[in-house]
Amino acid sequence: LAWLGPLRSKMAHFALSFFGVVAGFRWLELMLGTGPQGFDASLKHFVIYFASPAEVLFNDSGQLKASPPGLVPATLLRIAGHMLVGTLVLSLGKATSFMPFLDPNAELTAMTLLGFPQALPAVYLQTAFIYCTLATAMLMHRLLPALFGIDSADPMRSPLLLSASVRDFWGRRWNLVVHRLMKRTFFSPLASGSIAGRHAGGLLAFMMSGLFHEYMWLAVNWGDWQFYTPGLCLSFFLVQFLICAAEAALARTTVGLALGDVLPSSLRTLLTTLAVLPFGPLFLQGLQGMAVQCAEQGQTLDVVRRDMSDAGPLMPPLDWALCAAVGGLASILQVARHKRQRLPMHSSKGSHRVVSLVGDATESNLAGA
Repeated sequence: LAWLGPLRSKMAHFALSFFGVVAGFRWLELMLGTGPQGFDASLKHFVIYFASPAEVLFNDSGQLKASPPGLVPATLLRIAGHMLVGTLVLSLGKATSFMPFLDPNAELTAMTLLGFPQALPAVYLQTAFIYCTLATAMLMHRLLPALFGIDSADPMRSPLLLSASVRDFWGRRWNLVVHRLMKRTFFSPLASGSIAGRHAGGLLAFMMSGLFHEYMWLAVNWGDWQFYTPGLCLSFFLVQFLICAAEAALARTTVGLALGDVLPSSLRTLLTTLAVLPFGPLFLQGLQGMAVQCAEQGQTLDVVRRDMSDAGPLMPPLDWALCAAVGGLASILQVARHKRQRLPMHSSKGSHRVVSLVGDATESNLAGA
């Protein structure tokens, strides 16, 4: 396989360290009993919960929750969309070294005010790359249990486009798999209802987020310290805690309540972006090397040849080919779903199963097995 090029890459380090983080926190949930209801009700439940990078969901009775109809084609369409946007982001990153309007060799963390405001385009481009990378991978994680009729948590809910506040960004939209782990194990046990307890739980959750990100950034940059300075990622999450705490205090005031009622959603999203992005270099400095590496390859994964001078016939970029394949599969399944919905309803339960689309929930869902 030498003709494929280097199989070791920063992206591979990132993916493997992420799996290690999720697995470690799920073992901690088992030891502390902080996992979701039903995750340890049986060996089967825990194996499915532990082995899936996506967070499988359980219903009120502790059984595996059935996936909603159409989850598989809908997820495939979202994957295709994120791959397309991610490929465009990589194209911009390749043209600008992910530093538009700046010196490609500039170090944002060494600039005054972390480069604000001239660094905002670069920070946003790098953030979009991280978002597309995470969202694409985590939606793929969600696809596997959906194929077996098991529902799982939506990992991302348009955080860059719909966040109405910093707390909304971190608590309801960005990387909800990790958010749910942090909330159950570190936030909820301390948030007993008092404001002090909620602040203590929030501080602990943000600190643990910072620490495991430090581990991941260390793994991504192992042997190459050009883009990583220990401690900056942790400081980013501590700053985010302070912003969230200040936002919560403001929300309880008359001014905060009034602003929440009169500000349009688009303006609230813009203000949220301007509250988070200026501190982005503290978070992104450990991943800039990965972004540059992916851009240089013209691919998402470092599994292709760097020297294309002898590549032979011109081939489409791997990302575009994968995007077309996933989009085509999603379209086929979506068409099949629409055709199935137009079929006349049958009274027989068995006939419903005959025409059911792979991934739709059935009455004999795996959860009841």
